[in-house]
Amino acid sequence: MHSHKSSKYDLTLLVFFIFLFLNPIPSMADNSGEKIFEQRCHRCHDLPDPSAPPEMGWEKRLKIMAKLAKLTPEQKKEVLVYLQSHSKSVEETMSLSAEKQLFEKKCSLCHTLDRIFIEPLTDASRSHIVKRMREKNQQWISMEESRQILDYLGKAPKIKREKRASGNAQAIFLERCSACHTLDRIYEKLKTGNNLKAWTHTVQRMQNKAPEWLSKDDAKQVIEYLGTLEQK
Repeated sequence: MHSHKSSKYDLTLLVFFIFLFLNPIPSMADNSGEKIFEQRCHRCHDLPDPSAPPEMGWEKRLKIMAKLAKLTPEQKKEVLVYLQSHSKSVEETMSLSAEKQLFEKKCSLCHTLDRIFIEPLTDASRSHIVKRMREKNQQWISMEESRQILDYLGKAPKIKREKRASGNAQAIFLERCSACHTLDRIYEKLKTGNNLKAWTHTVQRMQNKAPEWLSKDDAKQVIEYLGTLEQK
């Protein structure tokens, strides 16, 4: 009798473990892959959006990055499972990729692309900005292209750029002031002299536009640093 109960118990355990093997609990694996992804892939760059896979796909990208992040084969597998489970469909990705390429081509002519994402924008403010950009050069951005750009911006991953530089005025200047435009614009102005009053006005205007990106203390350090630059 005892032997019969024991065999029944062993059989139940066996069925349970077979079920677990064939149907792993997704939340456990997912959380592990997500944790590794956030901790190891954030050391050298901002985290990519898991729902927006690169054109080469997560598997090929991870094959390259896993070596740099020194992931074990098991860690690499867990991260891949996490990324693939959060990816958009192929159709969505291809559509988003085409709109992204259009956005990058048209909107990088006059300023850096980071400028678009420094501060969160409403649909109305995005529409106003794109309309204003199109009015500057209607041959460069058509009505249909402006519609596609707005469509992309409405669906694009919301990436919050992290401030890394602090304490050092030059480092703050290089990071904060290159996010929205090239530094050539600043060096070009130095050819006509170093006007501290003009710098103060410009930097304060930038600070008002993006206070989270350029704090008042950051602005003060940038202004002081600009005052030390020599005329080119």
